[in-house]
Amino acid sequence: MSPLAKVHYPEAFNGEYIRVHLDFEKDLKDILEKSGLKDNFTSKFKQRLKHLNDRKRECVRKHDWFEKLKKEKDLYSIKFKDEKNVRILFAFIAYEGIEYAILLYPFQEKDDKNKSQYSYDTAKPIAQGRLKEVLNDV
Repeated sequence: MSPLAKVHYPEAFNGEYIRVHLDFEKDLKDILEKSGLKDNFTSKFKQRLKHLNDRKRECVRKHDWFEKLKKEKDLYSIKFKDEKNVRILFAFIAYEGIEYAILLYPFQEKDDKNKSQYSYDTAKPIAQGRLKEVLNDV
């Protein structure tokens, strides 16, 4: 089975380069519905996806939107600096000579009620698990 069987094209964007983990869009919708940021977020999300699609690995040069996570071999983050600070962890993979960006796990970085629940330390293992799941068949 192809690892790409475990991912699909994001609903918000038509492109060949970007894919999402099967659980990604449900997780993102849950965050947006709880936060009330859906309308404002959608346009920013599409802008960042277009930048990622156009620039590929060079996307990280736009530091206010993207970052390579320190101490993580394969993980990157898409940043949305709003009142809720949504982050999307993603990775680049190659399959049959073609590179893809796989959006793995969205999370809300900061929440005054429960900071430990919304942190990179909590999100990174989830993203790594999803990446491992996708790569299991490579």
